[in-house]
Amino acid sequence: MKKVILSTIALFYLIATNAQELTYKTVNHNSPLVAVVNMSDETADYDPKLILIKSAAPVPLSSTNYQKLLLDEQRKSFIPVANKNQYKAAAPAPIMLKGFIGNGTQGTPNDNDVSIGNSGQIISVVNTNFVMYNDTGKFLLSKSLSNFGKALGTLNRTYDPRTIYDPIADRFIVVFLQGTTSADTRIITGFSKTNDPTKEWNFYAIPGNTFGDSSWSDYPIISLSNNELFITVNRLRDNSSWQEGFIESLIWQINKTDGFAGDTLRKKIYYDIKYNNKSIWSICPVKGSNEFYGPGHYFVSVRPSALQNDTVFLHEITNNLNGNPTLTLKVLKTDLAYGLQPNAPQPSGQYLQTNDARVLSATHHGGVIHYVGNTIDPTLFAPSVYYGKIDLQDKNNPTVKGRIISYDSMDIGYPSIAYAGGGFGADQSMMITFSHVSRSKFPGNSAIYADWNGVLSAPVHLRKGDGNINVLQDTIERWGDYTGIQTIYNKLGECIITNSYGVASGGHNTWVARVKSNDVRLGVKQSNKETAQQVTVYPVPTKDDAQIEFELTQNMILNFSLVDIQGKSSIDLLRDKGKVGINKFTFNAKDLPNGVYILNVSNHEKNIISKRIVVAH
Repeated sequence: MKKVILSTIALFYLIATNAQELTYKTVNHNSPLVAVVNMSDETADYDPKLILIKSAAPVPLSSTNYQKLLLDEQRKSFIPVANKNQYKAAAPAPIMLKGFIGNGTQGTPNDNDVSIGNSGQIISVVNTNFVMYNDTGKFLLSKSLSNFGKALGTLNRTYDPRTIYDPIADRFIVVFLQGTTSADTRIITGFSKTNDPTKEWNFYAIPGNTFGDSSWSDYPIISLSNNELFITVNRLRDNSSWQEGFIESLIWQINKTDGFAGDTLRKKIYYDIKYNNKSIWSICPVKGSNEFYGPGHYFVSVRPSALQNDTVFLHEITNNLNGNPTLTLKVLKTDLAYGLQPNAPQPSGQYLQTNDARVLSATHHGGVIHYVGNTIDPTLFAPSVYYGKIDLQDKNNPTVKGRIISYDSMDIGYPSIAYAGGGFGADQSMMITFSHVSRSKFPGNSAIYADWNGVLSAPVHLRKGDGNINVLQDTIERWGDYTGIQTIYNKLGECIITNSYGVASGGHNTWVARVKSNDVRLGVKQSNKETAQQVTVYPVPTKDDAQIEFELTQNMILNFSLVDIQGKSSIDLLRDKGKVGINKFTFNAKDLPNGVYILNVSNHEKNIISKRIVVAH
């Protein structure tokens, strides 16, 4: 096996404390390129796998699983609220433009993710393989994860794949894990060298046991900013379940340009992230919507094992790797509590495991973070979806509002969310997919549409199940730990979705669907009268304080930024609330080189002022 060399270029500790008593540490790493792999090379691919379908001895219950068993028992005698279907046909339901059977697996759970490029190539990943298609669903290429990254040495325990497309670089990224012990835990990360994922990829092996102890990395979630790739994982102890073995959640901040170019991968790890001296569990990065944001990045997490809680953690990495980034935390309270949910029964009577109430997927658009995860609906005592919105218009005082999506006809879980609007800030339309099942419905998958006012559509069944999932000889089957969804960047209001469904033989398969908003307002901007009038800039030229006066016709949060005339460098100056009337903004230009700059003033929807600033010392 090839040795993966980890080069530490700088080792330092940063302990940050604010009013919320956040503490964390960081360490910088370099990872060399391990291999360049041509996907079109045909080699033997045996895709071996071994799963325990029945334990020879009873497995001790974790505290979380014990709580869930109690919830399952309580549900049997619970009388739900009658005729509950609170979001029936309020917004237009989405349209499935195309659907086809994706890659399958003989293992369990069926963890799904998907990405699609602007040229139409689709990557569908699942434990323990991936398949590539064109935009018509035509098969292009298939490999197991172990064969995909075989140049890194023996990969004998691959799982939890994720994939993402970068429309800025027009490239793909695939991340998956190797090993469930400290001896061989790696975060395998591949970057396509071109926009054709069937060709060459650059592969890196990020250490899953960064600290050389008895721990390993589990459950990755990935996201991209303008400049970087972010990977979050949960660090677990050897020989422990994911519920009882949790140590901490980690954030990897990675220079994505290095990966696409095949250079040494520069990255920073944030670890020992604690609030009030307690580790925060399962941190979800917040993806961009129809476009990326940056240079910083947001993350959301909750208290996933609580029976009921209203705490939401909003994390932010404040800058890119070259800009001395720090990690901040705001502890928020949502107006509607979430909580640990019971398991979901199939028609056969076997239960599907619903895990905990962690945040599973999140996206940022126009100053609002939309996030989804599992929860309980206390009125039905049933597995449901929590849909939260964090309003960042007042960045110093963000607010959270939540709602529970549920149906009296089926249990739902494992949601993911992506942008499905017209691309401007006021259009907050989203597409949400989730798995569904009931005592009369086989496991399948659905999608709903949330319009720009947050009104939900009725669910559309993308793929109904053909049978019960029956892989394990146990009373609780694995449902799948996550689903996949991505905005199609060059198709207005369209998303690609991947999710699992039960097959007649007792296993599960993957369904890939192309789904579009059916909203007649898609792409139509609301008319806005001019919000900024009587703009005055002085002095011209300036050598010290530059000043600008402008009149607003409505209150709004404003972003002030300065860019040089060539558009090569940008400086974020201020984010603050402007008020109706005449406002004055000033900044000190004494440290700027002589030249011409553009001062841009924008709200969450559009740029409202662009004025030349001439600096002459």
